[in-house]
Amino acid sequence: MSSTNESSFLRILPLYIVIFIGFVGYSLTITILTPMILEGGEMLLDTVPFRASPTIILGTVLAIYPIGQFFGAPVLGALSDRFGRKPILVISLIVTTLCFGGLGYSIHINNLSLFMVISFVMGLAEANIATAQSAVADVTTEENRTRMFAYINLSASGAFVIGPLLGGILSDPRIVPWFNNATPYWAVFVLLIFAVLFTKFAFVETRPKEKRTTVSYTAAFTNLLRIFKPGKLRIIYLANFLIYLAIFGFFRAFPMYLVEHYDMDVAELSTYIAWNAVPVVIGSLWLTGWLAKMHTAKTIAMYSSALLGVFSLIMIIPQAAHMQYLSLFLPGLALAVALPASATMISLAAGETRQGRALGNNLSLEVGAEVLSGLAAGFLAAYFIQLPMYAICGSAVLAAVILLISRGGKSKTS
Repeated sequence: MSSTNESSFLRILPLYIVIFIGFVGYSLTITILTPMILEGGEMLLDTVPFRASPTIILGTVLAIYPIGQFFGAPVLGALSDRFGRKPILVISLIVTTLCFGGLGYSIHINNLSLFMVISFVMGLAEANIATAQSAVADVTTEENRTRMFAYINLSASGAFVIGPLLGGILSDPRIVPWFNNATPYWAVFVLLIFAVLFTKFAFVETRPKEKRTTVSYTAAFTNLLRIFKPGKLRIIYLANFLIYLAIFGFFRAFPMYLVEHYDMDVAELSTYIAWNAVPVVIGSLWLTGWLAKMHTAKTIAMYSSALLGVFSLIMIIPQAAHMQYLSLFLPGLALAVALPASATMISLAAGETRQGRALGNNLSLEVGAEVLSGLAAGFLAAYFIQLPMYAICGSAVLAAVILLISRGGKSKTS
């Protein structure tokens, strides 16, 4: 790593640590709630104000948090352009910390409706990824931006290794009698307190006052309409949405498939979710940076999306449960490359003055796809448990086709 790259990395290192802690908590929800709801565990489903298949209920619950993000991210991205990255990040972390305490309490009293309300509030205040991407764009060049974005995914992916394993341990009363499904959330609540303090004192603002732009608060709420504006960003937004639909659909669908097909509990499922994050770590730590030296972000996104679509079908081939470790590896590697490449395409096309808005919009598309993928996975799985994987394949391949058709020129921003 050159001295310039090292300086950029050290300047935003606190962000990577904060993202890691935040995603440790986020990974717990999929790990703990999937067996609880699908197998009629401790969470009292009669607290949900509707009746449906367990897979549909699970998909709805998992969609609540990104629904909040969908509405909150563009506003927070614009506000970070106006007031700087640090104050928005600190406020976001404080609200997130309080919400994790609330999530632990809602599981403790077996109230799924309360869990959903708190998840929505937490989503509204969540600015970690958009703020981190904007801060990365503040201090990097076009040449090293894809790799620095990949480190964001590395932090999140590392959390998806540690988080599920931590959840499997801290929720197991066979290890400690007072452990239960709420214990991991209390642990993250404590970790986030330290994250708030760490960010407050260790993170140095990356957006100087002279570069901050005024923002219309009405425009911030309607900022998403810009994705429909003709221009080079629109086709990238469309392709990114389909890529995110495939990526988050995969994260939603494969735990459902494993629980339904192999009857896994929290402890068993946690090892598979953690393992799926291993190739994502490898892709983020090494493969993405290596590919970025030779290819444009658009080329990387196109091929990795196509491969994600093909690889996602491997795990529904009839096989023994332990063979799923192999089947989960290749899709994880492909999505690890696709995710930072998609964000880099937006960042390079947006220009220096619009980073927060453009990346905030992109994050809203990302979480919008997360919302839709959660709901779609639940409904499709209720009909046929393998069906979500076919939908994931179609979305990823379509994104690759759109990028192929839109290719033109060989510049890094093309």
